[in-house]
Amino acid sequence: MENTLLEKAQKGELSYEIKSAFENEEIPAMEILLKNIVEGKTVIPANKKRKRNKYYAIGKDCTVKINANIGVTGSYSSFDKELKKAELCEKYNVESVMDLSCGTFAKRFREKLINEFSFIVGSVPIYDLSVKFKDFTKAKPKDFLEVLEEHVETGVDFVTIHAGINRELVEKLKDKNRLLNIVSRGGSMIYKWMETNNFENPYFEYFEDVLKILKKYDATISIGDAFRPGCIQDAGEELQVRETYIVSKLAEKAREYGIQVIIEGPGHVRANEIYWTVKMIKKICKDAPLYVLGPLTTDIAAGYDHISGSMGALIASLAGADFLCYVTPAEHLRLPDLEDVKEGIIAFKIAAHSANIARGFRKSIEKDIEMSLARRELNWEKIINLSIDPEKTKRYRGELHNTCTMCGELCAIKNSS
Repeated sequence: MENTLLEKAQKGELSYEIKSAFENEEIPAMEILLKNIVEGKTVIPANKKRKRNKYYAIGKDCTVKINANIGVTGSYSSFDKELKKAELCEKYNVESVMDLSCGTFAKRFREKLINEFSFIVGSVPIYDLSVKFKDFTKAKPKDFLEVLEEHVETGVDFVTIHAGINRELVEKLKDKNRLLNIVSRGGSMIYKWMETNNFENPYFEYFEDVLKILKKYDATISIGDAFRPGCIQDAGEELQVRETYIVSKLAEKAREYGIQVIIEGPGHVRANEIYWTVKMIKKICKDAPLYVLGPLTTDIAAGYDHISGSMGALIASLAGADFLCYVTPAEHLRLPDLEDVKEGIIAFKIAAHSANIARGFRKSIEKDIEMSLARRELNWEKIINLSIDPEKTKRYRGELHNTCTMCGELCAIKNSS
């Protein structure tokens, strides 16, 4: 069997994927990137069945990346509208898209993403159990493994596998006073399956079989956190921490198999607790790349969760989070439309860019300097083009030409030039 990307890095072999990812970063030397990959601190999600023009590194010494969630559902989303969301992701240079599709057209949509777009593509295989069975609790352990193989065989670069939830944690859940038991859709499916059948989580019990499948296609595993906090009151409680320790052991085993690993992190955390939460997960999981959903800093921002989430994302990034899953204004309310997706992307691109400035990445800093110079010159065309959302910037400027309706003749730049 051909070596995986991690095994190639261990041998010092510079594959196209590694060289491409290196060119997109500001890492001083290739040896540093290779060392980080070997130590499990950086990943380059790249299914060997899928060839792209551009590859991205996620983790230590790399710029912060963002992920957008899209996908078709059986009843509520249009295939064409979801493709338009994917086009938005491409337009705004989103590095990764997670396909959360479920239903009849899920596979066809996933194949479209894989074959027609250049970003990283991730998926959650367990969702397909709801397609294969009217009642997913009737699935057998082998079915969990089969849907996983179906996904990686199509070419997805990484998969979310909720392997950390096991019988021990499920039993403890019954004694815990959580406000929201499980808010992870995949995690809740596994929980219900375990409770109905009184069996162990197949992804935990047969984790070696999971790794054998992933190795065949060199797909990266993103180990899902079934017990992530779904409200700020549940952040940092025992089940979340216990699952993190289990996940850390599974991550070690995966790397021994030559599989790259991403660790998934929390979704709702008080602002003042985000820093130590990220540091805790990073320490337990030996500085593996951390993928966070937000986190949201409050539970009352319905309709504005993209703002709450991007605030938490920036704090998390400054603490060491590497990969930010966007949140849209529709979070907790409904399926996001195109405008929701755009607002989520922009909010999290701002968070990632702000983090990259704080981390000292030259290209990010130079972009801001260029904008400052354009403002000094009152070069509105350049200001528009340098903006993270040029269309909105242009719309706000309208037909004002060289006038600003905020200050008019009292323009500070004109007065101090």
